[in-house]
Amino acid sequence: MDSSEYIELDDARIFCRISGRNEAPPLVLLHGNGENLNVFESQIKFFSTDYKVIALDTRGHGKSSRGKAPLDFHTFAADLRQLFDALKINKAHLVGFSDGAIIALHFALKSPERISSMILVGANYTPKGFRFTTRIYVKIFYLYLSMKSIFSSESQKRREIWSLMVHHPHLSLDEISQISAPTLIITGENDMVSQVQNNDLHVNIANSKRLIIPKADHFFLFKTPEIFNRIAGEFFCKP
Repeated sequence: MDSSEYIELDDARIFCRISGRNEAPPLVLLHGNGENLNVFESQIKFFSTDYKVIALDTRGHGKSSRGKAPLDFHTFAADLRQLFDALKINKAHLVGFSDGAIIALHFALKSPERISSMILVGANYTPKGFRFTTRIYVKIFYLYLSMKSIFSSESQKRREIWSLMVHHPHLSLDEISQISAPTLIITGENDMVSQVQNNDLHVNIANSKRLIIPKADHFFLFKTPEIFNRIAGEFFCKP
């Protein structure tokens, strides 16, 4: 099975691609800031032999509509729950990359009973979760988009999405300590997100494992998919 469809939510249409065997365990893929489900092409191909893989475009990204709700991680997590309900998914494994990992964290807090296990790749839990040089770049580019958005509707859209990295998320360690799902927390050795924050996630999520990929950057999942796919496959089999 390999199909694409729109899921109608309260105020938005979410585009998703469903691959693999319908009766297999569900695996949901959540992309990063400004991306769409196509970044997971290698993961869809690899995991669809053993899982029912659902890849989606986050609200306001790719082919999904913007809707009227606030564009933040609470909304994204609520969207994900509605998508689970629409597709009749009781529980699923999650892979969240970057902003997708933040969505997974929020979903784990709001809908813990819907998660079998999850992998967080390049996560942060506050806006300070980027390394210093990355934070500076993100803020400068946000200011550039803010000025350009005065004259460009496309820049207005990019500015709103980019603002997720400037102003969000805002999770506390007390909240994170409530997460109980089996969790694998991964960063590249040269990741643009803070190793400290990812270590914090590991310490505060009781049922978690921590992995740093040597010589890798933030995007290793796509640059060396064979490494990630092997690690993820082993984790899902032995959470």
